[in-house]
Parts: sequence; structure tokens; C-alpha cells
Amino acid sequence: MAFPNDANGELLALMQGEGIDLSQSYMLDFYVIFGSEKQGQLAADAVAEAFPGAGIFLNLAEETSQWELRLQQEMVPEYDAITAIENRLAELSKPFKGKTDGWGMLEPEEEDE
Repeated sequence: MAFPNDANGELLALMQGEGIDLSQSYMLDFYVIFGSEKQGQLAADAVAEAFPGAGIFLNLAEETSQWELRLQQEMVPEYDAITAIENRLAELSKPFKGKTDGWGMLEPEEEDE
């Protein structure tokens, strides 16, 4: 399967190349960075309202001293759906000076046969 030539397309191509079945549903994590806890919390409230049922986590990233909002969503990793979530997160976070910081997932564990 071919993907667009951008960061999302490159990550999906890498996943596919590593043998990950992109037709299956996985828990994906989307990240937004904030300069203050208050900005992050206000954005987290807006994100929680826009994505009911998703996991929303706000933590201080020790290595950068910035606040990291993580949206956790179970979904099939499809380019258009991932890009739509990133665009919506950017839109919701902009009033609080948030900067989207990509997405990822934990590599699926091998099932014992």
C-alpha cells in the first residue's frame, strides 16, 4: 500500500514494512505540547468534549519541562483518520498555545501459539 509523502505516510509505511497489519484496530496515542499546566488543562477539557470515550492524559514531560497532552484512541491506523484527528487536535489546542507533537502506538505483542 502506498502512502502520502509526509510524516504520517512515512510512519505508516514504516509500520507496514515491519509487518504490522494496518487493517487491525490498535490503541494510538496523539500528542500535544503546552508551556503551562493551565493551558494543557484547558485544552484537555476541550479535547475530552470533542473526543468522548477517548483517553485524555496530561503530564509534565521531565526531559522538556513542558506539559504533554496525550489523546489515546482505539482505531484502525488509516492515513485520513489519523490526519483528521491531528488537524482537530491542532484546532482545539491553538487557543491554548498548544503544538501537536505527532502520534504513535505501542508495537503489538506477539501472540503465543
